Amino acid sequence: MVKRTLPSHTKPLKKKKSSGWGEKIVLVIILLVIVWAVYSFSQPTPAVTSTTTSPASTTTNSGTAPDFTLPVVGPSGLTGQKVSLSSFRGKVILLEFMVPSCSHCQDMAPILDQLYSQFGQQNVVFLSVSGAWNGESANDAAQFMQTYRATWTYLYDSSNSVFSTYGVNATPTFFIVGKDGRFATTLPVGALSYETLAAELTRANS
Repeated sequence: MVKRTLPSHTKPLKKKKSSGWGEKIVLVIILLVIVWAVYSFSQPTPAVTSTTTSPASTTTNSGTAPDFTLPVVGPSGLTGQKVSLSSFRGKVILLEFMVPSCSHCQDMAPILDQLYSQFGQQNVVFLSVSGAWNGESANDAAQFMQTYRATWTYLYDSSNSVFSTYGVNATPTFFIVGKDGRFATTLPVGALSYETLAAELTRANS
């Protein structure tokens, strides 16, 4: 009997082994998503830039301004000095809460510079408190000072504790503190015009 050989096309095909690259890519993507999610949740909630006209805070825009002490930032970084709000009692204070990456804060820098040129020699102190939202550092504040040639005093709130004390959840937020240490007026949150701030500073310093 002659043994018959099956045609080549009828032979059982061997199943190719999967390379596994598809599964590896999916696992890598899942891992990256998990890492990103963990990082995002570990970061503080960023200050929201705003141009709204709602009050900056419903609890701290009247009465005595809470005292605080923060390190001073210069164009080269932290200076090693600290400043307390209460040390300026007897002077009007324009207090700004900002973050360097805030576009409205950037827009306000030239306006504040103009105001500082006018009121800085009139018993008015300018203080800008830079927050640490999204990991922004004192060096970021220093770079901001260099970029916008800001010459008034910048302070760094590394824990955002002063932001919290003042109920600030949007930047920029401004407060005007009178000579007696009490809030002189209620200002809306967001970028403000030169005319608005100039009028309020004039009134508080009269």
